[in-house]
Amino acid sequence: MYIGMLASQSQCSTKAIRLYEQLGLLGKIPRQGIYRVYTAKHLLLLQLIKQGQALGFKLSELKMLLTPENDEPDWQALQQQLEIRQQQVQLQIAQLQQLTIDLASMQQEITQCLQQSSQSLLEQCQIK
Repeated sequence: MYIGMLASQSQCSTKAIRLYEQLGLLGKIPRQGIYRVYTAKHLLLLQLIKQGQALGFKLSELKMLLTPENDEPDWQALQQQLEIRQQQVQLQIAQLQQLTIDLASMQQEITQCLQQSSQSLLEQCQIK
């Protein structure tokens, strides 16, 4: 299939496909005359690239994982990176939960200060 059909089936722009090819993410692409001829394997790689990006991977990270060796991505390395990414997301969730607690606490302190003070709030309220 040619790039237009691949773009349509993968829902990637032709510009993105050319970028991925330039970065080496799609492996070798055979040519027929001046045209590149893509296969179902390229479509699967594009889907994997899109999934990886949706999960927060950078193209440079994906290149290390997806650069086909023997026409196969490094599935073991991909699995390890997914585990690492999951741990990072769990840490971010914990940090955001703590931030939510801190925001609620500060809101409560300001509310109490507003209810108790009629003078300069900056002098009267000791926000922690």
